[in-house]
Amino acid sequence: MIPQALALNPAFFRTIYVDLLNKPKTPSSIQGALDAVDAYIATRAPTLFHLIIEYLRDAGEARSCAEIEDHFARNCDVTGVTTACEYLADEGLIGKASVPVKLTKKSNVEVQELAFFISHEPRRL
Repeated sequence: MIPQALALNPAFFRTIYVDLLNKPKTPSSIQGALDAVDAYIATRAPTLFHLIIEYLRDAGEARSCAEIEDHFARNCDVTGVTTACEYLADEGLIGKASVPVKLTKKSNVEVQELAFFISHEPRRL
């Protein structure tokens, strides 16, 4: 897998893999690798996370983390989507809010749960 990755993007995979494996690890080399990964993901976020963005766009309003997690677990067999939503919100690709939810189906008590929404059309790269 690494030879294929190196052929596709030599500078990136040399920085995050080959150099870290074969050269002395220094704070600056580790930070450089982390920065490279951050930049790599940031430039590809709309493509990498398009299913989340599309789901929220289709919803048309804020969806709670429980709703989002349930949707992706049932339809895509994927869990941990809240972490991806947090990242997308931090990058400004989606919005973050809270929505009232009942503690149980019969409960009269509502609490606030983290939710995400599309506030604008995400940028395309």
